[in-house]
Amino acid sequence: MAGIVVIHNPFARGNIRRPWLAGKLRGILEGTGELVITRHVSHVPELAAECLQKGIDYLGVNGGDGSLHVALSAFISIYKDRKLPTIVPLRGGTMNTMPHSVKIKGNPVSILTKVVQNYQARVPIPTIKQHLVRLNDQYGFMSGAGIPPNFLSAYYSGTSTGPWQGFKVIVHTIASLAVQGPFYKYVTAPAHCKIRIDDEDLSPRYYMAFLGCSIREIGLRCTPTPHAYDKPGHFQFLATTMKPSELMTKLGHLWLAKDIIHPDVFSRVTSRVYIEPLSNMRYTIDGEIYETEDPIEMGCGPTIDMVKLNK
Repeated sequence: MAGIVVIHNPFARGNIRRPWLAGKLRGILEGTGELVITRHVSHVPELAAECLQKGIDYLGVNGGDGSLHVALSAFISIYKDRKLPTIVPLRGGTMNTMPHSVKIKGNPVSILTKVVQNYQARVPIPTIKQHLVRLNDQYGFMSGAGIPPNFLSAYYSGTSTGPWQGFKVIVHTIASLAVQGPFYKYVTAPAHCKIRIDDEDLSPRYYMAFLGCSIREIGLRCTPTPHAYDKPGHFQFLATTMKPSELMTKLGHLWLAKDIIHPDVFSRVTSRVYIEPLSNMRYTIDGEIYETEDPIEMGCGPTIDMVKLNK
């Protein structure tokens, strides 16, 4: 193990389409680092412990947003209060929502090639600071319940992935709403829970959606949390009990990064949210879907150094 380690998730949809990519990345790393193919999430904590022992400088992740979330959660658990390696998101997914949000450009080959070239030449590699959101012992950039995991479930059930599939789900939902069909009812099924934000209790409600994000965009240039960077050590939390028909009239706000001013929309920049499900609740972190009946403590995670190359 050397200065750069790249986690390659062979099950990420983008990597399934490019079975040759692992070999290409391994060749770029030759003499400078190591490519590790992770075939199960249980492998990641073991790898994190090895990386901590070796003191690696850079951790690349070649997979989608969910791959990065799983890697960060495992490494933070192992490293504890120690500084993480500088993270290199290689944009190996089909949506690459977090890289899009923070304007990271390139593809796995071009990004890794530049990082290795700079590393070998001892040339500084440009980085940015990015904070995370914590949900109990899991970490990521965007999380939510209600519409977010429902939308993702519909998205994943399609015959393709990528932005076009996302737009198809949006159009299908709007068309279904117009005729009061079952598809929109599935996508807009609420999360039944209690929410306490800072020291304020919100009424137990059926929330059509809530979000806790440390980045502004959550996919397809949708920007529901434009205040994610307003205060260091904080994230933006948004919750709504609006009716689906009301929300549809405000969709433009989400793409224009405008606040939705409505009595059934709650928004705050915060560092602490406590969520108590009142029934089994499906939620998402960075595209991964989970279910729980146990409380979730949402807070601000550590701030990481992340490579952002200049094009």
